[in-house]
Amino acid sequence: MAVNFIILADDYMAVEGKIEEIKKGFDLDVEPTVYNAEEEGTYAIVDELTTVSLFDETKFVVVRNAESLLSKSDRAFLDLLKAMNDQNSSNILIMVFMGTVDMANEQYQKLKRFSSVFEAKTKNINLEEYAIQMFKEEGYSIDLDTIKLLVSYADSFSKLRGYMDQLECYKAEEKKITNADVTLLIPEPLDDNVYALIDAVLTNNKKLMLKGYQDMKLRSMQASNLISLLINKFQELYNVNILIKAGMNQASLAELFHISSGRAYYMVKNAKEHSLETIERHLEQLNTLDYQIKTGKIDGNIGLELYFLR
Repeated sequence: MAVNFIILADDYMAVEGKIEEIKKGFDLDVEPTVYNAEEEGTYAIVDELTTVSLFDETKFVVVRNAESLLSKSDRAFLDLLKAMNDQNSSNILIMVFMGTVDMANEQYQKLKRFSSVFEAKTKNINLEEYAIQMFKEEGYSIDLDTIKLLVSYADSFSKLRGYMDQLECYKAEEKKITNADVTLLIPEPLDDNVYALIDAVLTNNKKLMLKGYQDMKLRSMQASNLISLLINKFQELYNVNILIKAGMNQASLAELFHISSGRAYYMVKNAKEHSLETIERHLEQLNTLDYQIKTGKIDGNIGLELYFLR
C-alpha cells in the first residue's frame, strides 16, 4: 500500500533532516525523485506514482512547493488522490509545504486524510542544543557564551548550519572556536546592528551612536528606512518589556516571535535594562521625526544626526 507524508516546514535544511529520518525508518537506500509542484504540475507527479518501475523498486518521491497542488483542477487533484490511495503500490510520497498553510482548505484536508503529517520548523529545533551536540560530535571545543553569540546571528536552521561549516573549516586544525572567531567570520545581522545602535541611544553613548549610524550608511541604508527600522525595534523592545512584566519567559518569547533562543536571550536582556518610559520617549521622538521628514520639514540625514546628538 502507498505511504504518504506531509511535511509542514519553514526551513529547507530542516526538511532534508526529516526526509532522512523517513528514509531510515523505511531502510531505503535510494535517492528520492524530486518534483516541483509549482513548475511541473500535478500530472507529472501522478505519472510518476502510477508508472510501473522497471526494476520493481519502491518509488521514493518528494514534492516541493506542494501548496501549489491545492490550486489545481478538480480532475487533476482527484487523480492525485487516487494514486496516493493505490492499495497495490509500495510508493512513498512526501509532500513539502513551506510557509503558512490554510489548514481548513478542503483540498488540504483531503490530502491529509491519506497522509501522516510532520513539522520541520525552526521553532521546533533548539538551535543551541543542536549546535552544542554537533560541535561535540565533530570534535570541536566551544563554550556556551560563544554558542549563544553564534545562534543570535542565525535566524534560521539553514543559516546556523552554514555558519557552523564556515567555523569548522576555519578552525579545522585547532578544533577550538571562540567568540573572536565568530565575530571575525560571521557577518553581523542587520538587526544586531540596529540593536547595537539602540543600545547606544539608550545609554546616550554618542560615539557609538554616530559609528552605528555611519555603518548603516555604508550599507546604503536611507535615513527614512533606518528611522522605520528603529521605530520597529523600539516598538518590539516595548512589547517585550510588557510581556516580561506579564510573566512571559525567554522560551515563550522565542516561540511568539519565531526567533532563536539566542536572539530571544538578547531581547530579554535589552528589555530588562531599560524602562518603559524611556522607550516610549524615544518612540515619540522617532515618530515625530518620521512625520517631519515625510512632510519635507527637515532633511532625513540632518534629522537623524540631530536625534543622535540631542
